[in-house]
Parts: sequence; structure tokens; C-alpha cells
Amino acid sequence: MKIFKFVFFTSIMSLSLGLNAQIAMADNQLKPVRAELNTAKKSVNNDTPPKVIKEGETVFVDENAKIYVNKNLPIYLKFSTTPNGKTHDLKSLSHPEDTEPLYLDTEGPNYIRTKWAIDPETKKYAYPLREIQMELYADSKAPIVRPVFNSGSTFKKDKIIYYGHDLEIEFTEWDEQSGVKNSFWSLNNNEWRTGELTFKNEDSNEYTFSYYAVDNVNNYTETESVSFVFDKTPPKTKLLKTKEGSYVFGPNTPVQFEVVEEHSGLKSTYFRLTDVDFEIVRTGQVMPSTLEDGEYGLVFYSVDNVMNGEESGEERIYLDKIAPETSLTATSSFAKGDRLYVSSGSKISLEASDNKAGVREITFSTRGINNEVYSKPFSLEKYHGTSSISYSASDIVSNTEIKKYQEIFVDSLRPATQIEFIGEYFEVANRFYINESTELKLSSSDLNSGVAYTEYAAIGNEFEKYSKAFKLTKEGYNGIMYRSVDNVDNSEYSKSIDLYLDKQGPEIVFNFSNQPIGEEDGIKVYPIGTRLFLGATDDQSGTNSIAYQVNNQKAVHYSSPKTIDISEKKAFKSGQIFEVKITTTDLVDNVTTESIKFKIEE
Repeated sequence: MKIFKFVFFTSIMSLSLGLNAQIAMADNQLKPVRAELNTAKKSVNNDTPPKVIKEGETVFVDENAKIYVNKNLPIYLKFSTTPNGKTHDLKSLSHPEDTEPLYLDTEGPNYIRTKWAIDPETKKYAYPLREIQMELYADSKAPIVRPVFNSGSTFKKDKIIYYGHDLEIEFTEWDEQSGVKNSFWSLNNNEWRTGELTFKNEDSNEYTFSYYAVDNVNNYTETESVSFVFDKTPPKTKLLKTKEGSYVFGPNTPVQFEVVEEHSGLKSTYFRLTDVDFEIVRTGQVMPSTLEDGEYGLVFYSVDNVMNGEESGEERIYLDKIAPETSLTATSSFAKGDRLYVSSGSKISLEASDNKAGVREITFSTRGINNEVYSKPFSLEKYHGTSSISYSASDIVSNTEIKKYQEIFVDSLRPATQIEFIGEYFEVANRFYINESTELKLSSSDLNSGVAYTEYAAIGNEFEKYSKAFKLTKEGYNGIMYRSVDNVDNSEYSKSIDLYLDKQGPEIVFNFSNQPIGEEDGIKVYPIGTRLFLGATDDQSGTNSIAYQVNNQKAVHYSSPKTIDISEKKAFKSGQIFEVKITTTDLVDNVTTESIKFKIEE
């Protein structure tokens, strides 16, 4: 048996992380494929070898002196009586047509014989008697030749055979009779070649390997061919960004790659993280749950189906494991414990922030709304009383916030304010008269969120915040407005009150029943029997009372049902000087005091 080797030399990088072991495993797994290939033959049009190859010997004597002749050729028998003497044709007289020429009838040994052997010395029968048999081996069968493809890796897909690095093609030959003289091969229908050959090829391509063999008596095999693809080109891998166009990955984001592989096809893509002790995983897997949020280096490479591996690529990625944080705010709101008070007109807003990937959406549920995507501020104007809002946010890489809950109380009621007077006041026809000492006190109440503030203003002026009881300073008419606002900006309708600030006491009026009869030391003198009449006038709140006191005696109310009016009694005696102190008050307790000094004479 003769073996010819045809070797495709190329190189393969040394892949880390156990790739060589994988190549060895793939080689064992592909042995059945090689066996199948060895029987996969294809007839081609170029089945006639070149003429120069066909011109060969048809008789062959091997090292054991066996004579082989092509069984399909004629044989002419001749003999001579001397080694170099004249030759004579040997024919059959009974059937000359069978020996002119002679054709051997049996594949393998044929015999030209005489009955008994003669001893060359004695010229007598040689003993023991033996028949003379002169062997002539007929050979009509072509050799058997099979190519054997040896490669570090083999792959079959859609009836196409792919070979990887270090491809060797060996011929296994056998011939039953004369033996194989030579084997010939041609690559892609180019020149026929024989002998040992090292074929150095730098191209990955599809090839057709044609071959035939000839034995020592010029029996040819039919030309056969095998097509295959020699693939030494590694894949090219690119890490795909997420659909948002970044290298930010979430816990459940599959790691995906774009791989260009032109020949045998992609077997696997592998990646690992450089900043952490991390086993190789295959494309499509997600990051291990044990990793922490943060930035990592991602190293990756791909291997094709004949174990060509590329140089590793690397990208910096960010593993985002932190969910967004959502906050709830509301206009016109007030927090008390875990409850948030809002008004029917309050706008409730949800805002989320995310540490890396960015917020994708916020969803919420409340009365009449179930798991809706938040898009703009909303209100609960249809509802009064207690409600609840649940909400959560998710980021672009699907980290989802734990759902939050907020108790909401919709306060649609307005507060109420009352005014009260501290000090003197008097009401006439819905107008309140007060004096300058009277204080105005505002008190308010709210059933739900509570009063935020109370304010008041003189009609026509700006409101100011109320903090404590106050007094008026402007004498005369004062119009006061007042109202309260609760903690969710429900504002009470403004109330008003008409006030009149009365700063002046009544004007005292007095008259004597007689004219004075003289004057002593500046004191008027009146005749005995003179009476004194008292009175008071008030053009604002009105006179309330008049009292008098004679010579520091006990004060007496003038015109009281329980007293005798000074004008009705003979109180003034002759020869005396009298001093009458008159005190009058109006309805808001403004006081006027006046003293009268006079003398009575007969």
C-alpha cells in the first residue's frame, strides 16, 4: 500500500479557556464524518487522464520474477533454441485462430505447460515426475484508490464538507495483481500531479479534488472527485448594543453579538468579564445574579464549526441592577403622618430617576385607573375622602421598582371663619359700632386638612395674614373682609362686615331754669329755686347714659327710674356754692365728663 499526503498548511490561534480541548473533542466526534467522506465519490467529465500518462508498460515483472500482463491485450508466443537465436512463432495447428493472437482467459495466474519435466543433464524425465507450469499473471482490474482527509476539525452541513486547519489528504491504494504504479490528483481541474506534495494554501475557498490511479500493467481507475470547503478564516464578532443604543445591560438583558462567518458557520460565541472571577458563558445568556451593579470589561470571541477562533475583542459595559426611584408630589397638598391631603383641583405628579440606564415608564393605579402608564399630572376631582395610589417605575433594562403606596385624602370642603369682638360693640341695622379699644378676633375651623391661614383686609386693600386680635384706627366707617384657606388651598368665600369706629363720647348739654343774677370770683350766681336740666347728644353710636355727682357725693343716673332727676328736686340751697360733675357714655362706652360750678343766693 502506498500513501500520498497532500497537506493544507495554515495556522490557528491558541484560544484561551479550554478551546484546544474542545478541538480535540470535535476531532473525535468527526471521525464518522471522515469515514462517510471516504465513500463519497462523484464522477466528473474530466475522467480521461492526459495522453502522456496513458502511455505505460503493459507487462510488469515484480521483484519475485512474477510476470504480469494486461489481460485485455493480445499475447504472441515465440520460442528459440538458443538464448539469442532466431525466434519462431508458436501456434496451434488445430485451432490457429485461438493463438494468433492468444488471450488469457483467467484473472490471475495462467499457465503454459508441458506434461513432464526433463532433466537438462540426462535429458530424461525428472523424478519425481512433475508437470512444467510457466506462470503468466493476467491483470484486467484497475486499482482501488481512496482519499483520506485528515484535519484538525471537520464539519458537514447541507451535504457540504468543511475542513479546518492542518488539512492532510492521504491516498489509500490497493491492487489485486500487478500492484499500483501511481496515483494522480488535480485540484479544481488544474494540472494532474503525482508524488508527494505539500500544498500551501492561504485562501479559504471551495475546492474540487479529483483523482485516479494506474497499476503496473496500465489499468486505470475512473476519475473521481470530492468537493469540499477549506476554511481557515475565523469569524468576526461585534458586541451588539441594547435596543436603546448603549452598552448598559440589565440583570435579564441577554448578551447578543453580531457575528460574520463566511464559510463553515458559527459554532459558538463566548464571553467573560475581566473585572470579576467569572466562568465563560455562551451568547444569549444573561449576567449572573451574583454580580453587583457597576462597570465591567467584557471580553468575547467566536469559534466557527471547524474551530477557527478569532482574537478576543473587548468592550466596557455597565451592569445596571438598580431600579428607578419614584416620588409622588401634588400641588395644593399637605402631609399629616402617612396621609397626604389634596384638594379636588390638586394635580398629582409622579417623577422617577434612574442611576444609569434611564427610566422607561411609570405605571400607577388608583380609583378608576388600573395599571396605567403615567404621562402627565392627574387629579382626583371626582372623589372626596380617602383614596389610595400605587405606583412603580421600570428602567430601560427592565429593573422594576417595588410598588409604592400612598394614602390620599381628597379634601373638597372649604374652611369657615367667624369674627368676634373683644370689648364694646353695638349693632344697628347690620352695622357694628365699636370704640378704639375694641379688638376684632378671627377664628376659623376646617374639618379635614386643617386651616393653613386666615387673612383680612379693609375693603379696597390687599389681604394680610391674620395672626392675633387687632384694633381699627380709622374713625368712622370701616368695611372689613376676611376669609380662611386650608392646607390644600381650599379658599373660603370672602366674608365682610360693616364697622363703625366711634372714638368720641357724647356731647353734654345743660340748662338752668333761671338766668344768673350775678357773678362772684368768676362763679355765676343763680337765684334760689333755680333748677338744672341735663342732656347729651351723640351723632355716631348714640348716647347710652348720663350721670351726675353733686359736690363729690355719690353719682346719680340722670332720669333714672330709680332716682329723682336733679331738675325735679329743690337740691340747691341759698348761700352755697355747688359743683356738679356730669358724666355721659355712648353705646360703645365712649365717656364724656364735664363739671359745672355755680352759687345760689336769695
